Parts: sequence; C-alpha cells; structure tokens
Amino acid sequence: MNSRVYNGLYPNEVAGMVLVDAGDEDEPLRAPRFYLGRTAPRWLWHPLHLTFVAAARVGVLRLIQSSPSPNKNPSQMTRDEIVAALRRQPKSVVNNASTGIVLPESYDEARSSGSLGDRPLIVLTAGQPWDFRDPELNRQAAAYQQIWIHEMQARQARLSTRGRQIVVPNSNHGNIPDQVVISAIRDVIDEVRRAGQAN
Repeated sequence: MNSRVYNGLYPNEVAGMVLVDAGDEDEPLRAPRFYLGRTAPRWLWHPLHLTFVAAARVGVLRLIQSSPSPNKNPSQMTRDEIVAALRRQPKSVVNNASTGIVLPESYDEARSSGSLGDRPLIVLTAGQPWDFRDPELNRQAAAYQQIWIHEMQARQARLSTRGRQIVVPNSNHGNIPDQVVISAIRDVIDEVRRAGQAN
C-alpha cells in the first residue's frame, strides 16, 4: 500500500511497479475476522511510531535482531542471505511495525492514491492460504483466498492499463519465492526500457 501511496504523491517518479501479494484496502470488509490483527488506538499511533524509530536509532533493534551471516563478506553472501539481511535492517523493521500500527490510515491512503495509468504493473498473488491447523479456520481461509485472488488482487492489476496478475501456486503470503519477485521486477524494467526506446 505504501508503494501505491507513493505513486499517488509522486507519479512522475514511478516508471512501473511490482506488488507482492500486497495489502488491499478492502481487507477489513472482506477478510474473516481472525485474519485481521488488532490495531492500536489512533492516539497511540504517533507515540508508538516514535518509539520504534528511537529504538532503531539507539541500537535496540540491532540487539534483538539476529544477523543471518554475522561474519560473512557481503560479496560472498547468497541472494537469500542478502534479502534476509535487508529485512533485518532497523529501517525495514520500523517500517513494517509502523505500517501495522496505522493500517486503517494506510487503507484510506491506498484507496485514494489513484491508478498507475499506462505504466507497467505486475501483481504477484499467493496461490494458497495460510494453514491455521484448524478445519473451520482453514475452510474460511480457503474461501477468502478465492476472493483475494479473483477479486481483490485482480482489481489491483487493473490499476494500470498494462497491469497483469501472476498467481504463484504453492505459495502463501509469506513465502512467494525471491526468484519470482526478481523475475517480475526484471520484466517491468524491460517493459519500461522498451517503452523508452519506442519514444
């Protein structure tokens, strides 16, 4: 949702986009209740965000985050190790935590952010729901996954006249393979370059 909001604010700085099983503004209305996390009261949003930022600046987050390869030279790291290290960066942790705190505001901002026009867009969608290890919850999750794939994520692909959706089978929200994401990014870059050469 942050990428969509950025596009709405700075459309001239966005050449294309890849959304990876991205959050949707209709989640609070469509998702089963057990899918929806608790949201902090609005008056706590700013203080909690400042707390996360301060924790990152003074090094608290580094103390609680384990490094996947603490003594490894970055040039010797695998792609997966590099991605894991980037996800553990304090800025990444703060961004994820703060987004979770202010979800209602994020949903509203995404809803009003507009389209991508004719810029290339790929929407990667997980093909499987999470396994909640409960038959009834799994039944509800499977039904919602169909709505997620065929309605909500498909609508995101229509944010651009050049948008397309790729459903990634045998993956859930947390494990779309990095190779699939990298391939989608390369496809969007290639489309942007081809459009630039045509002009």
